[in-house]
Amino acid sequence: MTDLKEPGLRERKRVATRHAIERAAIDLSIDKGYENVTVDEIAEAADVSPRTFFNYFPSKEAAVVGQLPEGPQPETISAFLGAPAEQPILDGIRAMLTSFLDAKSDEDTRAAHALQEERMQLMLRHPHLFRQRMENMEDLTNQIIEIVSKRLVVLDPALESEPTTLRERARLVVFVSFAGVRNAWASWADRGGKGRLSECVDRSFEQLHQLATQVKV
Repeated sequence: MTDLKEPGLRERKRVATRHAIERAAIDLSIDKGYENVTVDEIAEAADVSPRTFFNYFPSKEAAVVGQLPEGPQPETISAFLGAPAEQPILDGIRAMLTSFLDAKSDEDTRAAHALQEERMQLMLRHPHLFRQRMENMEDLTNQIIEIVSKRLVVLDPALESEPTTLRERARLVVFVSFAGVRNAWASWADRGGKGRLSECVDRSFEQLHQLATQVKV
């Protein structure tokens, strides 16, 4: 199983402040209407100054859309790229994804999940918010695809001379991996948010391995 340490006090405070701002932005937007909410009101409801608000988010829109998980850290990327050739790539990408998807406390994970439900309500009412969320997600996806591409070239140097094939293969690996993580989130929610999200990710990827061995081509 993935062994992840709980974040430190400073990081927990930073995450709590960001969640408070996001929660205030979403609650006010639902209660008053997104167009009628100001940054000053969000800051007041979150019990922070407008200056602190802008330390976390550049705009009201960004606070409602929310911050996606940060990409993997350089040391995590290096471990992924330098893993033994016999390590299945899904095992490597699982470790890389869980390093930033579950690098938070259980309480923070549950709060983020609850917040997402209400965020989706607002996105359905305001398509431009949904588009911004998807653009942010695409940036993260492309970052992961580039990392996976480098790993695939390590495993098969010939792919470097076939950029189209390399991109397609890396994208497929990432999309399958994201599906595994999404399934883990659903399983974790079905359990009422009990247990570590990383454990659900482990189980989900184990199921992907089992499915892969059952597929006949």
